Amino acid sequence: MDDYSYLGSGRLLLREFGAATPFEEVGNVSALSFSPQVNSVTLGDYTQPGGGTRNRVDRVTEVQIAYTFHDFSAGNFARSMRGTVSEVAGGTAASEAVVAYAGGFTPLANIATAITSVKSPDGEDTYVVGEDYEFVDGGLRILADGDIPEPVAGAANIAVSYTYGAAERVQAFVTSAKQYEALFLGLNEARSGKPVRVHAHKISGGVIQELGLLGDQYGQGQVQGALQADTTKAAGLSQYFTVDIVK
Repeated sequence: MDDYSYLGSGRLLLREFGAATPFEEVGNVSALSFSPQVNSVTLGDYTQPGGGTRNRVDRVTEVQIAYTFHDFSAGNFARSMRGTVSEVAGGTAASEAVVAYAGGFTPLANIATAITSVKSPDGEDTYVVGEDYEFVDGGLRILADGDIPEPVAGAANIAVSYTYGAAERVQAFVTSAKQYEALFLGLNEARSGKPVRVHAHKISGGVIQELGLLGDQYGQGQVQGALQADTTKAAGLSQYFTVDIVK
């Protein structure tokens, strides 16, 4: 009898259901599982004094899918947080109007790589780094003993010119739930790396359970969704998923 022991590794790829686009790799995924859920309907055996089960039917209610990703990419965030991704081209900002308060950190519209100048909104006064402000973490810290005045009625009190690098910006939870098609390209290390391919036709995208941004371990995103029936499949073919195992 052949040995079909399994120890898997591989790649998970996703694309939006029905979209004419290529599959996109999720990246480094440490866990992937399918979990069928059932509703058991039982009929007691009333013919015996000790009871028991006369009959039982297990109805599959859904098949859950769960995966854990470790690549904190814009695409993974957008899929798991119902978001959109926009490209921020690197460049320069000229006289960006900023409301800045003394003694605290002030973010800019983009993460700055260098500050060119900090001036009053009318451009007449130029403020000095180290005396009026500090450049830190891509933004400004306004010094309490500097010459930058406090804002009046929430109006901008400085104009900042700076350079910034290219980035991807995710707008979280701005779209409705989407469905995806999933492809797992696995390798069975217990059988000398023979391929195993799982193709899930239609899944709900799921939502990230927790976004851990601080910790002493590598970050991970755990996502749970559920398989849905792809009714376009012909009779006799699974509407949910297929598994190909190389002999």
